[in-house]
Amino acid sequence: MPINQHVVSRHRQFEANDGFTLVELLVVIGIIALLVALLLPALNAARRAAANAACLANLHQIGQAVIMYKSDTGRVPFFCVLRNSPWQPVPPGSAGNTVWWTGFSQGGMTTHSSISIGYMDDGAKPLNKYLYKHVYEDPWLGIKVNADTRSPRDVWRCPADDPGEGLGLGSSKATGVPLNYLGPSVLSPYELYGTSYMCNRGFLYDPDVLNAYYHCISSPVTYDKVDYFNRSVSKIVLRWPSAEIYVTAEIRFLWSIFYHQALPGAHSRQSIHNAAFLDGHAAPVSISSADIARWGNYVSGRYTPEYGDGWREYGYSGGSFKGGVSANRSVPWTASDPAGGHD
Repeated sequence: MPINQHVVSRHRQFEANDGFTLVELLVVIGIIALLVALLLPALNAARRAAANAACLANLHQIGQAVIMYKSDTGRVPFFCVLRNSPWQPVPPGSAGNTVWWTGFSQGGMTTHSSISIGYMDDGAKPLNKYLYKHVYEDPWLGIKVNADTRSPRDVWRCPADDPGEGLGLGSSKATGVPLNYLGPSVLSPYELYGTSYMCNRGFLYDPDVLNAYYHCISSPVTYDKVDYFNRSVSKIVLRWPSAEIYVTAEIRFLWSIFYHQALPGAHSRQSIHNAAFLDGHAAPVSISSADIARWGNYVSGRYTPEYGDGWREYGYSGGSFKGGVSANRSVPWTASDPAGGHD
């Protein structure tokens, strides 16, 4: 056989044997699956870390807005509003009969149409003017902004708070109460309240704040009386250690405190959450098993302000304040959460 024909024949033989065998294909698939199994946890951890960094960046901006608000007004964004029971707005110059704590109303754009309790329009939320370009200051008189005219929302949304599942399901499994109790049809707190973050509520139960309430609020309840009370709250809170008093935090953190259960954070399998503080900084906050043991069992109908490593809900440090009672003053906050406790 001529040499050139022999080369062509051998080339065709190689072409005939050029494919993968079934065993080789299965080995390759197995190697790929093994690599995916090894890399997937790292990729998920990277995603959680990125979402956590974005959440902290949001809260840092909110913290800086707190600094500007304090500088401009001499106040802190812990406040109450006047309503006619249960939640009807009160026109300026008129009297109301209910003082509401605004747990979801420090900032964020217009909330879902299904929320009634605690609803406030954009301009009435104190931190919005530092975080958005277009905010109108007209008082809310009962007509909510239509969904198609809502402004874009960003800083007040936790990256883990997606419209489909939100942040409420995990907490509901642990406490029996979902985070969307004010609007059960909306799973995302951001879509419901206009914010994924919730205000520090412990200030309401500080003895000095309770005494200020009874000093300021009497029938008929007017705008001026509520405003005077809010100014009193600011004077009291501004004496507290600003680096430890959180302003707002991930909602699961508040639920952990309320129900005395260490719920996992939005970006962690442990009870590690994110918060913005009165001095403007943002940082992780955690709840340990030692904290839960020290707090004791949750008692329905009683809210106890708490503290942990590097964070406080309130300024009282006497060590004996429990259940929101000070100087023979009972807690005036009669709104209840779904489990029967004070909201």
